[in-house]
Amino acid sequence: MGSALLAGGAPVPDVEWQITLLARRMDAPGVRVAATPTGIFAGLSSDDAVGFEPVTGSLRLEQVTRVQDVYEQLMRGGIGDAAALRELDDIEVMPSSRPAWLSDLALVPIGTGICAILQPTWRDLVTAAASSLVVMTLMILSRRFALVRTLLPLLASFAVAVLVLLVAQHWPLHGTLRTMVASFAVLLPGSVIVTGMSEIASGAAVAGSSRLVSGVMQLVLFAVGLFSAVSVTGEQLDALTNVRAQDLGPLAPYIGVLVIGCGIVINVAASRAAIPWILLVLALTFATQSAVQALSGLVLGALAGATVAGLAAAVVHRLSGRPLRLVVFLPAFWLLVPGSLGLLSTTEIAAGHGGLDAVTVAIGSVVAVAAGTLIGSAAGRAVDRFLDPAETPDIENIDLTDVERL
Repeated sequence: MGSALLAGGAPVPDVEWQITLLARRMDAPGVRVAATPTGIFAGLSSDDAVGFEPVTGSLRLEQVTRVQDVYEQLMRGGIGDAAALRELDDIEVMPSSRPAWLSDLALVPIGTGICAILQPTWRDLVTAAASSLVVMTLMILSRRFALVRTLLPLLASFAVAVLVLLVAQHWPLHGTLRTMVASFAVLLPGSVIVTGMSEIASGAAVAGSSRLVSGVMQLVLFAVGLFSAVSVTGEQLDALTNVRAQDLGPLAPYIGVLVIGCGIVINVAASRAAIPWILLVLALTFATQSAVQALSGLVLGALAGATVAGLAAAVVHRLSGRPLRLVVFLPAFWLLVPGSLGLLSTTEIAAGHGGLDAVTVAIGSVVAVAAGTLIGSAAGRAVDRFLDPAETPDIENIDLTDVERL
């Protein structure tokens, strides 16, 4: 169960908390649990040997929904151990409810929708859509060739930057960097960096540090791709401009959120029951983030958006009567990263310009999203205890340890 939760994208501290609580329900109060992004260690007591279950891959949202359903049944005593193990095995190999080509094609509306938020002009939208097709092609090739998979960030940023810069030579674009980031935003390690920071803040130093290192290395590859594209096209670094233009009116970003939501639902094969809830949490998150950004700036907007996403996911979990907390939170979390412009500032730094202001915005936005995620998660657990205190006894007394202390 812990391995499946990690494969679904859950942060390490949340997985440790859920598995420890599940062990208590299954008459193993002395369980010791320590998770990493690649697997989970567990022992039934301090005197028992510790076992390890690796994470063998990632799960689609439709699989995550079923994993959470099995978890809820175990917590209620509605399913036995053997049946739960069979369910988890079936979930791991279950085929996608959507054809692979349709999931890949969904990258186009995701990239176009992000562009509608970052740079809402017709020229940029068309360019972002074409660039997203290039990213889609590279994603398909990465599943067949190991070299492409390893160098995917570099290849994607290079191909997109070349295309955008060539288009800009004949069809002026106001902010080429924004259009580029929108096109390959699905590959940017924003969630890895933010999750890593939140894990470090929660005490999971090993997991958080490994995610941060991984995210930084991916950003380096993106930067190398951008530099190479500038050199190949004969441009200067000044061609990577970060200027916002808005020709499509104030509703364009909200339409972009809807387009992103539809693209994510298709790309990750979300279940039908989860679709309206995913779109609702996306809308609430973006509306909150936009309103607070307009009043108080990017950093507080990112903090408010992340907090609302975490809390809304907990409320949806209760209102829907289904285990949808992680399923509705992850798409909102993916929206927060480009929406906070933290990664845009990071990319601007990598491109060789932006100065102290860009550094401040990048660090502040990432820290704000991480802090908001922690606050929203804590608020969600408080809601659970308030609505159903009998279901969450002694949660605060659970001792969670990471690998170093184990």
